[in-house]
Amino acid sequence: MPTLSDRQRVEVAIPAYLLLALTTAPGLIVPAGPELAERAEADITAMRTDLTQACIEPFTDLVGKKQHALLRRVERIGKGVIAGWENRPALSVMLTLWYFLKDLTDREVLILWEGSAMARATSRLLPMFMHGFDEEKRDAAAQEQARQLLARLQVEGLYG
Repeated sequence: MPTLSDRQRVEVAIPAYLLLALTTAPGLIVPAGPELAERAEADITAMRTDLTQACIEPFTDLVGKKQHALLRRVERIGKGVIAGWENRPALSVMLTLWYFLKDLTDREVLILWEGSAMARATSRLLPMFMHGFDEEKRDAAAQEQARQLLARLQVEGLYG
């Protein structure tokens, strides 16, 4: 991996942080049937492990105050975004994050290297998001909310 600036490290960690926060909400991810509960729990645990790793990966080569300062920045920004999720349906938030992530990868601001923790996590998440894309009205709203999320993060000096 090339050497990243502090800003780039934060930009790489933010999507994983937001997805991890969303997927840890109780009762958000429910298996399709009771017979799938055990497998679903294993998949969710693996996905959360990957997202946690993806949050921390950009900072593993740093030590001490520098590492802690950047992790605190990710947490501060992430918590600010998460606070805006109140009173929004979970599916709406999921779709917003999906479009946000898609925009970043389409513009190659974020590259999901094959086999990386973030690539593994998103490959597990996509099937969970798919049913939300069927509703055109919800889909359009999520795309607009993803643009608003990007604009909010750009005010923080990210993804410019």
